[in-house]
Amino acid sequence: MAKVKIDAQRAMELLKNNKHNRKVTQSRVDEYAKEMISNMWLYNGETIVISESGRLLDGQHRLLAIVKADAVIEVELIEGVKDEQDGVDTFLTINTKNRSNVDALTIAGFTQSVPQIAKLMSFKEAFDNKILMKKSSGVKLLNHEVVELAREFGEENATLIIDRARNLEKRNDLLSLPYWILLVYVFNQITDGNQFLEELAESSGGKNNAIEAYITQLEKFRELKLGGNEVTKFKFNGAFRAYNANRNGTDIKIMRQSSKAPLEYPENYPNYCE
Repeated sequence: MAKVKIDAQRAMELLKNNKHNRKVTQSRVDEYAKEMISNMWLYNGETIVISESGRLLDGQHRLLAIVKADAVIEVELIEGVKDEQDGVDTFLTINTKNRSNVDALTIAGFTQSVPQIAKLMSFKEAFDNKILMKKSSGVKLLNHEVVELAREFGEENATLIIDRARNLEKRNDLLSLPYWILLVYVFNQITDGNQFLEELAESSGGKNNAIEAYITQLEKFRELKLGGNEVTKFKFNGAFRAYNANRNGTDIKIMRQSSKAPLEYPENYPNYCE
């Protein structure tokens, strides 16, 4: 580590190898540049970090501000930090409070539907570990965890699920995209699951069977503008209850959500079959 002066030319050189970084927040660059132009930027010991391959790991906003302000700034420059998988794994350990799961996946090279992939991994972990009713907004994953899970699952597989969920949402928007994403993930894996999703997307409500009872309750939630944790739980649990009832030939005329109701997992979901 060395205390050095970096001018606009040197900053541009360091920025040349700035791949898979999180999206630039232009307002932050503008703020830093304004301070540099007005001589209000002070040396504070923060580092610019470069990997052994020359990749910029930390400091893109400050370097961009130096270029914009055409300034010369003193910084601590650290070079030669070991790369792991082209620097991705090392990168994810830096400045983690400011980097979201979406940032981490982008840094890791994911390019399609990245926010939705992050949500899929979060919901998948909650569902597969039987804690969805406790974590109805999904499991909070560390950045390296979401990247590891998404790599294992595969970007192509995740994108197929998300595209299918988007199609279903267009046909029935009583469930927003995140709900459809989890439902597609679950029902892709079980008997008659895709048929169930089709019926769910096409149902217009009523009281003839469990699917229609479920849709009717969702319509009531929308009409009354109801939200909150209990409604969220119902949207998941109600879908699984409707599937089980449909498979067993059981009618449910009215479907409500009790705060004490356990999550009724699909009965032939492979993770839970005895």
